[in-house]
Amino acid sequence: MSGIVLRKLAFDREFDSPVMLAPLPDASGEQVIAMQRGEFCAVRLDGSGKWRPFLDFREQMKDILLFEEGVHGIAFHPRFAENRLFYLSYSQNEPRRTVISEMRATKDSNPDALPETERVLLEIPQPLADHWGGHITFGPDGFLYIALGDGGLRNDPYRLAQNPWVLHGKILRIDVNGRSGKLPYAIPSDNPFAKEQTVRPEIFALGFRNPWGLSFDARSGQLWCADVGQDLWEEINRVDAGANYGWSDREGPMKSAFLPHGYQPDTATKDPVHAYTRMRGEGICIVGGLLYRGQKLPELDGAFIFADWGYGTVWALGIDPASGLPVRRSVLYRKDPELKFNPTLVTADIDGEPVLLSQDGALYRLETDDE
Repeated sequence: MSGIVLRKLAFDREFDSPVMLAPLPDASGEQVIAMQRGEFCAVRLDGSGKWRPFLDFREQMKDILLFEEGVHGIAFHPRFAENRLFYLSYSQNEPRRTVISEMRATKDSNPDALPETERVLLEIPQPLADHWGGHITFGPDGFLYIALGDGGLRNDPYRLAQNPWVLHGKILRIDVNGRSGKLPYAIPSDNPFAKEQTVRPEIFALGFRNPWGLSFDARSGQLWCADVGQDLWEEINRVDAGANYGWSDREGPMKSAFLPHGYQPDTATKDPVHAYTRMRGEGICIVGGLLYRGQKLPELDGAFIFADWGYGTVWALGIDPASGLPVRRSVLYRKDPELKFNPTLVTADIDGEPVLLSQDGALYRLETDDE
């Protein structure tokens, strides 16, 4: 699509492997960058280049060194302005595990995190050090959504993504405001498997490999998620309660070649909204992603904006509003070979305008070239 350019935001520092950007819901105009190795900074994206420390978690993460290990997400409570609560997703070792925790921030106008207030909500044992997933976000319903990968290695060897009694390869939905029994959180009563004894009640949807980039459509409330593929396909999913997205019985829109039989017979699965293939050199690692509802790029209204970490390409997937089906895919940006651009997330600022995080330590905007 012509007329749209990638512009680097000016800061006097790099942000070491940024993985997430979350707005402070307190009218301050700040957003917090989570960095993979444990540093968190509050920034302003208004061109001023202002930033300040928010949380230094690097001591906690000092031995977390492998490529996919580290901090994976941050989300602020919808009532943060009142309760000062926010949530983290990160990995730990000995034993290897994913940690979902709650923490408080100070009450002043430029809040800082209070690491001594951390309360662990959930710890998920991890067999291997990849396919963590780990992205977290609050939905319009006020519940916390957690994306978890399949536990790692090729072919989902433990078949965790389809196993309904483990949390790997799933999107979870929990209520951080309540308690169910002795759990430090509550199970929402309308979770799709809340009343089934053979499925973990936290599960909202299943069948994911390495989901990265949860986002809710600001207009409809629909949940979207990008899922990183293995050999053939990178995919975008519109996530519905109780749906099964196929991995590892399927990869993208096709039956997987490495498993002769499904995990359970007659399992109904849902195809991705869109998948692109590695076989044509289109990409190698998808990063989500948001359905654009901003004001500055009206030609992209309703399109899903996503990118590929390996190739540095940014696309807009046009969605027909009547059918919900994709109608076109447009290239918004193709990587300049001279630019160190490996996007780790496509997300939005407070106004819904796209912001891209890059592993090289920079933040970028998509803008019209006449700005």
